[in-house]
Amino acid sequence: MSLMDVARGAYVRSPTFLRRGLAPLVSLVPTGLKFGRTYKHWRKRIARAHADNSWAAAEHLTALRESVQRAHASSPFYRDMLDKALGAGFDLSRFELADLERLPILRKEEMRAAGDGALTVPRATADRGDTSGSNGEKPFSFYLDKDRSAREMAFVYDNWSRVGFTESTPKAVLRGFGLDPKGMYITEWEPALRELRLSVFPMSPEDVGHYLDLIDQHKIRYLYGYPSAMELMARHMCRIGRQPKLPLKGIMPISEPLYPHQRRCITEVFGPVPFANFYGLSEKVLFAREIDNEGRYEFEPLYGVAELVDEDGIRITEPGREGRLIGTSLTSKAMPFFRYDTEDRATLVALPSDANGQRLRVERLIPRRKPDFLVSATGNRVVTIDFTPENPRYFQGIEEYQFYQDRPGYCTIRYIPTEDGTEQDALRVATGLGERAHSQIIFNAVKVDRLAGGRAGKRAFIDQRLDISKY
Repeated sequence: MSLMDVARGAYVRSPTFLRRGLAPLVSLVPTGLKFGRTYKHWRKRIARAHADNSWAAAEHLTALRESVQRAHASSPFYRDMLDKALGAGFDLSRFELADLERLPILRKEEMRAAGDGALTVPRATADRGDTSGSNGEKPFSFYLDKDRSAREMAFVYDNWSRVGFTESTPKAVLRGFGLDPKGMYITEWEPALRELRLSVFPMSPEDVGHYLDLIDQHKIRYLYGYPSAMELMARHMCRIGRQPKLPLKGIMPISEPLYPHQRRCITEVFGPVPFANFYGLSEKVLFAREIDNEGRYEFEPLYGVAELVDEDGIRITEPGREGRLIGTSLTSKAMPFFRYDTEDRATLVALPSDANGQRLRVERLIPRRKPDFLVSATGNRVVTIDFTPENPRYFQGIEEYQFYQDRPGYCTIRYIPTEDGTEQDALRVATGLGERAHSQIIFNAVKVDRLAGGRAGKRAFIDQRLDISKY
């Protein structure tokens, strides 16, 4: 673990005031040094895996065996799980891919219960991560390697390189609910990372005109962010009749599924721009890149082991069948995941094999976290993927929740309290969200016994009753 590998990740995750102070100095660091040796090492490994399927398959198995052995030696939770599933004394150095099916499928509930027992390093030497608890579920806390940033970016930049993007290329960024909670500013130029950061709320047609001015000023040719935000920006561009002066060279979606109608809307406005789409998880378990414009994905064999199973946990082998996506991490050391239920779904295209470098190929990949919109008092869509903070303490006193909207500018938080939760907890959340929405959406809270669900029993994060196509 090199100092630069840790420093880059620390800089990216540091508070805004600290980043702004350091940005001018960091921007002077040569690009190659900023990314470091670990980044270069992984870029070479990824390139070799693409060129040599036999090598990729061998490294895939080696990494799995090393991960299993490390978990057994250092994690009480995994030691117990492996001994129960395989028998005490099993030679883990001879672990095979087929042996994975002997292990139980783990859900968030089991990982929560395992706590520090799932760690293979002292907790103080790892970084805590949290899922946002979308769809009303409880946030899930886990731990990540401190030096993960350079390794993660190697996979991401390899994928982006397909559309000509490099480490020194500037990009416009549409992600994050708002850059400033008080709405004092809606854009930020990050010189160290060469990012023009654009708030997704508020994003009025007037805001988009300003965004385009800055895109022209910085001569930006790549757009990165949430597909829902890109779609909204494209719609506003149609309203104001504006285009960037320089045509875009690439679209790089993140965090949400990219739907066909969004792809069509974006390309109709920006032109036939290539997409460099990929699939990943906050837990750093799996990574897949889209291999065509038809929504087919291949999983990276150096990053994780991907499986598709049916509702009974049996591996799916017939192309065309849909199943649950299960992942085993190969790059995460602090808190590995074995046969982790991602809660996402996909349809099998081709099974992994040594011949294809152990790359599972799927289509119709449906992440558990879908894009949703609220509508403000002015009739503008509000991108909500980062609407609620990831800090689990934000929803203290609330067991489950769901947003309901049937009137622009107004939203009801339907909630089920915890045993010790009070009405004041719900009102605190409603007030906080109103402030984050800059008072363009008024929130109220209603206690309920249960939340509305769909046919499969899953709940939408937002029970949206407005005709969203009108906004």
